[in-house]
Amino acid sequence: MSKCDLHIHSRYSARSEEWLFRRFDFPDSYSDPKELHRQSLERGMNYVTITDHDTIDGCLQIIDLPHTFISEQVTTYFPQDPCKLHILVWGISQEQHGKIEGVRDNIFELQHYLQTAQIAHAVAHPLYSINGQLDASHLERLILLFKHFEGINGLRDALLSDLAQILLGQLTPEKIDVFANRHNLAPTHAEPWKKIFIGGSDDHGGQFAASAFTETPDAESATKFLEYVRSGDCSARGHGGTPLALSHGFYNTVACFIEDHFHEKLGPSAALLEKMFSRFMEGRDPTEFTLAEKASLAGQAVLSGKIFELFKPANVSLWKELSGYFARPEVKAKLAERLDAVSEPERRTFLMANMVAEQLTFRFFKKFVQQIGSGNMVESMQAISAIAPILVILTPYIYGFHSQAPSRKWLRGIFKELTGEVPVALQNRKRAWFTDTLDDVNGVATTIRKMTAAGADAGQELVVVVSRSELSVDNIPIKNFQPIGEFELPEYELQKLSFPPILRILDYIQREKFTEIIISTPGPVGLTGLLAAKMLNLQTSGIYHTDFPQYIRILTEDSFLESVAWRYMHWFYGQLDVVFVNSEEYRQSWIKRGFDPTKLKIFPRGLDTELFTPARRDPAFFEKFGVQNGEVRLLYVGRVSR
Repeated sequence: MSKCDLHIHSRYSARSEEWLFRRFDFPDSYSDPKELHRQSLERGMNYVTITDHDTIDGCLQIIDLPHTFISEQVTTYFPQDPCKLHILVWGISQEQHGKIEGVRDNIFELQHYLQTAQIAHAVAHPLYSINGQLDASHLERLILLFKHFEGINGLRDALLSDLAQILLGQLTPEKIDVFANRHNLAPTHAEPWKKIFIGGSDDHGGQFAASAFTETPDAESATKFLEYVRSGDCSARGHGGTPLALSHGFYNTVACFIEDHFHEKLGPSAALLEKMFSRFMEGRDPTEFTLAEKASLAGQAVLSGKIFELFKPANVSLWKELSGYFARPEVKAKLAERLDAVSEPERRTFLMANMVAEQLTFRFFKKFVQQIGSGNMVESMQAISAIAPILVILTPYIYGFHSQAPSRKWLRGIFKELTGEVPVALQNRKRAWFTDTLDDVNGVATTIRKMTAAGADAGQELVVVVSRSELSVDNIPIKNFQPIGEFELPEYELQKLSFPPILRILDYIQREKFTEIIISTPGPVGLTGLLAAKMLNLQTSGIYHTDFPQYIRILTEDSFLESVAWRYMHWFYGQLDVVFVNSEEYRQSWIKRGFDPTKLKIFPRGLDTELFTPARRDPAFFEKFGVQNGEVRLLYVGRVSR
């Protein structure tokens, strides 16, 4: 068999399609074409090409090397339509590139030229909307115009690749006729309901070349390989992308950008930073050096943490804490424990960066809570502001999770329009229920335990997500994340809250493919659930169990804090798609406070009919309290709390 990564980028690609890169004027890629050639061959590819955005300059750097051919990724549009589309074009000459450049603004002219010139080509990432303009109408016309589609894209979420193959695999002659009549557009190829899939890594960061590729029968030349592709004697291989892989590439691009623009300003520190970053990208301790390396990098004084002073924030020496943190024996042991069983460099890097960020963030957050409890507002703001640099460091992960997450709502709409049904992968079948309380004695915990058990008995995929250092509940589906730390609420020391490992929870929700987030409490775990839902474009439901503003007024006797609590509740629950309340009275109360009435639903209640049954009635029960049968009685079931 012969293999080639038919979608890969080098430093010659134009301005990035990623918003984050455009915002800071980062290039699309820093990958060297010759290095990509070497990597591709090492990873089992028989042929190598580069598909930069609307240029063949990267290919020209390797065209004299063996087993190569010229390609590009062409940006095109439907006439008078802002929807941006990408077409992969392979095996062209410099002259053909010039002709493509002249017709690429009109997809009809581009397709006609490619077909007439017998140039191998395919629609790239068909279900990824490059600029948010893609809709069912565009896809229907692409189906009529093109035979080849990218079936596996190694950069974008694997769900998009799976769904693209499902969507295009369900085409029928009848559907093609409907599309053709609707758009007054005849198919450009025979049997247009049968599509051909190719694969490519879409690598931009030089980290994952050949993670997805196209395979054909043995081809003695690049020309023969492309003949197989054109005729459809090929298949897409490899795997789709993940947020961690995307983030790993981001880190590499950012590091190259810093080296390119700030190398002289960093002076002698540059070599140290490069060495540390190299270790970080491999998922290794970035502060661990050999004796020879220590000598060459200015010795022990540099390793003591002074290098980090270059990035020192105004009030907190974050970088000095980082170097000291890695030097602690217990941290080294914990790192080894977490990383030993992990081989993928992107996951090793994620776990290491996450562990450091968690500890430092909690340290500053705890200072914030302490200062708030002491009434020191200025000091509390200084403590919380120290978290900002940590968030900057984690930006590639935050952006990676969000940008990778496909819009399930949009995809469901596409499938309904094109096929009339929603595939299983897009149905709301797996739910994560977030709560800050589970084994406590309160109504929230009892409700969650009972309903989760009932859901499990009914065969529903429902998992309770908590963050507790100790947990006694084990008879329902639970995912417990050990908290980074725990803290007490000011004015309510009996209630402990956990500081959850936010990014690890986000990673869990993404990997386990949950489709809905249910939130019962607006505490740290609930906030993490809300963040996960927003970052991953998931459906959200909330339950307003407890009147927290009233609790705060009773506990603090402070009307200002009560009003702050109401504003927070309004913001928090306002982010959710649906909010369940306990009664119509509560529903009307929320509506009076300006909450969207269309989001408010009554939380359905029920009884355990095996536990509460007339068969358990004991006529003599009340006699011991001096009450006769038939007399009016009032029974309170609940707890007494300050």
